Amino acid sequence: MTIWPKDLVHSIACRRCVLFFGAGVSMNSVGNDGVRPPSWSAFLLEAAGQIGPPGKKIVKEITALIKSGDFLTAAEVIRNEIKPENFRNLVKARFHTPDFKAAPIHKILFNLDLRIAITPNFDSIYETAAGERGAGALTTKIYHDDDIADCLRRHERVLIKSHGTVSSANKLIFTRTDYAKARNEHGQFYELLDALLRTHTFIFVGCGVNDPDIRSLLENYRYRHPYGQSHYFVTASKSFGAEVKTVLSESLKINFVEYLATKDHVNLSKELQALIDLVELERIELSKNQSW
Repeated sequence: MTIWPKDLVHSIACRRCVLFFGAGVSMNSVGNDGVRPPSWSAFLLEAAGQIGPPGKKIVKEITALIKSGDFLTAAEVIRNEIKPENFRNLVKARFHTPDFKAAPIHKILFNLDLRIAITPNFDSIYETAAGERGAGALTTKIYHDDDIADCLRRHERVLIKSHGTVSSANKLIFTRTDYAKARNEHGQFYELLDALLRTHTFIFVGCGVNDPDIRSLLENYRYRHPYGQSHYFVTASKSFGAEVKTVLSESLKINFVEYLATKDHVNLSKELQALIDLVELERIELSKNQSW
């Protein structure tokens, strides 16, 4: 029995779907030294360690912020304490230097053959997976680029990096100030995201519902367009209780798609591969009926 709703399969087959993937996808990759990309919380806890021992007052305050999920404020305090240059160097050391290789899940997601993908991830792992298909397989755009809309109209395969890229660490959106500045200086980018939410179906993979970008985008969409279609949020089973799912579904206008939970999340890749098969069958039917 498939976990994938027919409406979602149809949207992907028609290429009217946008893939939005987060840190949970990157954490499947392994670098040359055997390490994996850290989660936000793990990275920030390590960075806080450069300020002083765990018992130091400010480190305790930062740890409390991280545990509460307020990563933006925690990152800002840390960056102020250890200085921006040291913070950027640590970002590069953890997200770029290990030379992470594309994991099977990156290749599976690319093989869904969606025109548009968006990620807040700083790394270039997804681009590596795309590069295996040859030069020109993917166009990568950053939130501050002024030609994103042009790329979308040219029907290119586009990856939009909504928080920046580690190769330009001085323009990363990592803190509360960074986020507010980006919202103010690059309002057209967030207008474009809102337009995509209105015209396409989004599938969120490897993301957390507390991500500030996702929260802001979906809450705005929910209340600006109360009769718009719901989007899809892929998560492990039992991540949320029934009551919490109901609240999140209503407040963020999302449908949960649950795969069987295991420690290694192996079932996510299996289900995504099954989704590719369903999409291919749907595209065959669409071709036969000429109902694109």
